[in-house]
Amino acid sequence: MIRQRHLANTLAAIVAVALIALPASVSSQVREVPFTYIEQQIITSIDPAGAVDESSLHSAINLYDPLLYPNVEKGTMEPRPHVAESWTISPDGKTYTFKIRPGIKFHTGREMTAEDVVFTMDRVLRLKRGFFWVWAPVLEPGSTKAVGRHTVRFQLKEAYAPFLGTMLLLFIMDKDLIMANLRPGPFGEFGDYGAGLLDRQDAGSGPYRMEKWERATEMVMARFDGYWRGWKPGQISKVFYKTVLEEATVKTLIIAGQADMVNQWLSPPSFLELKQTPGIVVKEDPSVQLFHLLMNTKKPPLDNVKVRQAVSYAFNYDIAIQQIFVGATKARGPVPIKVPGWNPQTPVYGRNVARAKQLLSEAGFKPGEITLEYLWITGVPMERLIGLLLKSNLEEIGIKTEIIGEPWGRVVERAAKAETTPHITAIFDTLKYPHVDSHTYGMYHPSCWGTFRCMSFYENPAVTKLLEQARRTVDPAAQMKLYQEVQIPIAKDAPSIYIANPLHRIAFRDYVKGYRYVGLLGFDCAFYDFTIAR
Repeated sequence: MIRQRHLANTLAAIVAVALIALPASVSSQVREVPFTYIEQQIITSIDPAGAVDESSLHSAINLYDPLLYPNVEKGTMEPRPHVAESWTISPDGKTYTFKIRPGIKFHTGREMTAEDVVFTMDRVLRLKRGFFWVWAPVLEPGSTKAVGRHTVRFQLKEAYAPFLGTMLLLFIMDKDLIMANLRPGPFGEFGDYGAGLLDRQDAGSGPYRMEKWERATEMVMARFDGYWRGWKPGQISKVFYKTVLEEATVKTLIIAGQADMVNQWLSPPSFLELKQTPGIVVKEDPSVQLFHLLMNTKKPPLDNVKVRQAVSYAFNYDIAIQQIFVGATKARGPVPIKVPGWNPQTPVYGRNVARAKQLLSEAGFKPGEITLEYLWITGVPMERLIGLLLKSNLEEIGIKTEIIGEPWGRVVERAAKAETTPHITAIFDTLKYPHVDSHTYGMYHPSCWGTFRCMSFYENPAVTKLLEQARRTVDPAAQMKLYQEVQIPIAKDAPSIYIANPLHRIAFRDYVKGYRYVGLLGFDCAFYDFTIAR
């Protein structure tokens, strides 16, 4: 009996020592690593087919896997293998064939195949939501084929310059899960195409699965243990993604340690305050972002190019850059200057009140005859300050301005039609895919109307023709020459007041490691990349 007890005690001691000696990777499997992120705009959609802005792209990037991924490890936006481990392109630039990585599991446990890629592309083209316009000119439902269990082929109607880069936006969905949960809807055999399902859960393979979503307040994402890239100690296991509109509250939360990271939309003075706070890191990077005031070219009197030019000349760019967008570079046209393909010869407007008055007179308007509505996004106080500056500047040339603040969701709704879009809207627009096409075709081709990026409803047949020609051109040098050429007439037509290429700032606690900014919207907040080192 005594011998048995001694043996039991010995075994217990051995087990205890073994447990203490276990590598950190084993203990980390059960250790919860929570993370709280604060965003100042609501998540407008958790369906990746509807993801177009920062918050909705954050949900897509963390819940799903895109076909390709930006090469963040090397600090570039260029696509690298991800779901697709390799690809080939035909000499005429019309056929793209991708090899899908075997063994990727959806959150349901089913393996991803080429059929899921086909389903995802056909779905976004039929829904005509989100970034469908990126592919609609060259693909239609049925153009994408599975030519093997793990091989998918895209047959384009014509060569398309940015196609490879747009694969960063194709977030692959679980076909079987969606098809098993269809509800009645407008898409024939596809019913609602999973819209009802995707309002309450995800259908992805990403590092996190959705645990909870309360549209206006919070999304909770929990680690997917079966993620194909694996897990290591210190990575975040649960994300509390909270929406907080008030800037003062956002600052208070991170200073008090109740938030681990806060978004880019704080004002420069707030970031300066956080920078001076012990325990907080403010990361600053040159951006590929444009801040501009889109002018609705379909709404009188802004349908008159001379009125738009007058407004552009009246604005005080120096005050905007020096006092509001501290650290920013003045925008030189629609393309951020850090984007390959930006044209340094693009015409630039500067403050010239006399010229503004002359143009207004040539357009047939007298002082006091014009009133314009200016729309800014509540929760982004810099936009209100820009509105006040614009109002003051336009008063000098006899134009009245009504300043209206509305939440982001309402701005997106108003962008759907020219009739509901205000005269002028303040918008931050970050590169969506790694190509100059994003800030040319993606903002000024009529096929893109109906999104916040195209609230100018700009239309110039010569520009449209150039944009389409640029997309079809296979030779990179000739292609880039066309994209640069088109920036000149766009800027002359003044569909926007081009103000700033802002400095990108984001704040986080100093124990957060692994943050990387490469420029593409949303990809800096891929929470899988972060580790917590307390």
